[in-house]
Amino acid sequence: MRLKAALGNLWFDFRFIGGGHRLVPKCARGSKMLTASNTIKCPTLLRARSTLATSDRDRWDAKYAGKSVTAVTPPDDWLRQHAVPLAAGVALDLACGLGHNAIWLAQQGWRVDAVDISPVGLSLAASLAERAGCPAVSWIAADLDTFVPREAGYDLITVFRFLDRQRLPQMIEAALRPGGMLIYETFSQRQMSRPDNHLKCDQFTLGPGELPALFPHLTVVAAEEIDLPDRCVARLAARKPVV
Repeated sequence: MRLKAALGNLWFDFRFIGGGHRLVPKCARGSKMLTASNTIKCPTLLRARSTLATSDRDRWDAKYAGKSVTAVTPPDDWLRQHAVPLAAGVALDLACGLGHNAIWLAQQGWRVDAVDISPVGLSLAASLAERAGCPAVSWIAADLDTFVPREAGYDLITVFRFLDRQRLPQMIEAALRPGGMLIYETFSQRQMSRPDNHLKCDQFTLGPGELPALFPHLTVVAAEEIDLPDRCVARLAARKPVV
């Protein structure tokens, strides 16, 4: 059984398979359908996501609803610094938001799977990519609590402004190909003491030295904790060993 729905120029194909269901988005009208390996398997038809995940999705959808975005934000400096030397391949951008990093990677020749919980935000991102003439991004509406990427499917994985200590490290290490690179940046605990801090809970910030320690099976290429003009962050670039 299949149901199809559209939100802006972002199309979804709901496939009901074997007692569960998969949510398969298309990045724009006329774009290719994502393969089953990019889908999200949910435990039952009646409960695709947890109450918490639905609340998160609704919160982000509300934030993006009615938002007008006319230009792509430049990529994050940490991404540009460490991705430019890499040969373009297949990338996964987790918690991609409005897709500024995913679009930039596609413009550098990468094929990108960009994942976020908000279909509304992804619709805006897909519109930006279309206007930028950037068809090489597949926009995936998914809860990162349940999303399962292809094993050893990516040459590059990027994460910015998102933290899940329990699930993300193992998922990322499994999804990287041997020799693949992780480029990660998110808030440090020093963010909480900034007068312009917007975070409500330090649970979503990293302690000193914590980010590299979350990825013990990757080889650190570069790591730093830095106070930027608009935020305090921890940064990591690390590679999966070839052997």
